[in-house]
Amino acid sequence: MIKQLRITGFKSFVSDTIDFGGLTLLTGLNSSGKSSVIQALLILEKVARREKNILLEGHGDFDELKNPYEADAVGLEATCDHGIVRIEKCEPIMPTEGSVFPSIIYISANRFGPEVSLPITPNNLSLGSRGENVLNVIDKYASYELNPILRNEKSQGYTFEYNLWGWLKVISPGVEFSYRIQKESDSSFSLFNQHRSKNVGFGLSYTLPVITALLLGTITPNSLVIIENPEAHLHPKGQTEMAKLISLCVEAGTQVIIETHSDHVFNGIRIHAKKNQTNKFAEQVKLYWFELDKNNNTEVFESSLDNDGRLDKWPDGLFDQFEINASELL
Repeated sequence: MIKQLRITGFKSFVSDTIDFGGLTLLTGLNSSGKSSVIQALLILEKVARREKNILLEGHGDFDELKNPYEADAVGLEATCDHGIVRIEKCEPIMPTEGSVFPSIIYISANRFGPEVSLPITPNNLSLGSRGENVLNVIDKYASYELNPILRNEKSQGYTFEYNLWGWLKVISPGVEFSYRIQKESDSSFSLFNQHRSKNVGFGLSYTLPVITALLLGTITPNSLVIIENPEAHLHPKGQTEMAKLISLCVEAGTQVIIETHSDHVFNGIRIHAKKNQTNKFAEQVKLYWFELDKNNNTEVFESSLDNDGRLDKWPDGLFDQFEINASELL
């Protein structure tokens, strides 16, 4: 489990510390630093794996990533179970002995939409940041039994596949999902109500890898699930149900970080906290609001959730646009 991240001189961050809970929500204005937190964790995972190239593809080198207002070079440090993984002055430092950095299951905002087919890599159980290997992963873990807390009311049992189908039906009512693996050509394709993905829009294809990542996190020891925009292409009811699934996965013991712009996801998590006061779910939730100062440097504001789903502080701009727009109509 990741407990804390310290960021110095990285992109729009001068110096900040972020504490993580079982569920951490990152929200705020566009280009305010939310994705940079995720990128910092992905870089540190590479350090923990002792990879030679710790930079992320397409993001440039540390000279490009350095904040111009920070005198020293980029510094990143993650406190995880039993140790620390860090970068000092752009150089990776060997992880402290005994440190256990989680395996990150990451679904980016740039995931695959409807595709006629998806290539698969035999024996590769990595989901892929774009969800490119999703059908292969579903096929491999189909019979795995999940924590009973995750069983959806529409599911026929406790297995990974049954509950994947069940949650898809709740988030997108009336949908019947199936898939085919074509081993001879190392390819796969999905069907929704017996129609190819191209004929059913983006919502289902965007949602499938998100649900898969969340369920996969519950059966992968020492994992961290990171999802950008889990609400993408979902209607409000679907977004609220997605929030419920996210919350249940956290209760099942999975650490989850989401970047979201959805008040429906946010409120869905608040509702779950209120309905689950006895197990104090709210204490596992961390909420951060990001915005830029006059120098375009990130400022981070933390709010705490109580057992009634209420916040102790409500930063200006935090999911208040509905009220602002409604007041214009009065």
